[in-house]
Amino acid sequence: MRKWNLFAILFFLFMFLFSGTGNAAGTELMTAFSVRITVVENGIEYEWEYDSPSHYEFEQGERVIKGAAAKEKVEQMVNDLKLDEEEEVEAFVSRLQKSSYPNIERLDIRYMNGEGKLYTWVWEGK
Repeated sequence: MRKWNLFAILFFLFMFLFSGTGNAAGTELMTAFSVRITVVENGIEYEWEYDSPSHYEFEQGERVIKGAAAKEKVEQMVNDLKLDEEEEVEAFVSRLQKSSYPNIERLDIRYMNGEGKLYTWVWEGK
């Protein structure tokens, strides 16, 4: 009976860990090698940086945050953007306008996936 319980637990754990859609939609940081996001709003530049495995940095103007506090900010931005390798930059801009940056002037995203492929999105408001 114990072997069966262990097998069932391992089976469900395996299913939980490896279930997914299999596409790039909703990219999470654990699948990224590097992320650089820059937003300019009202003349203030904001930057979010991630480098695998554990470098996080957030900048707001001249203020720089690193470590756990930066990790939270980077993860929040990636969640807000819903990074997708196939997405158009206008969709990212729209999401940011609806969430945290209604007066966004510029967006620059540099994303390198785990396979080393670089994706770049740049948008400049009028």
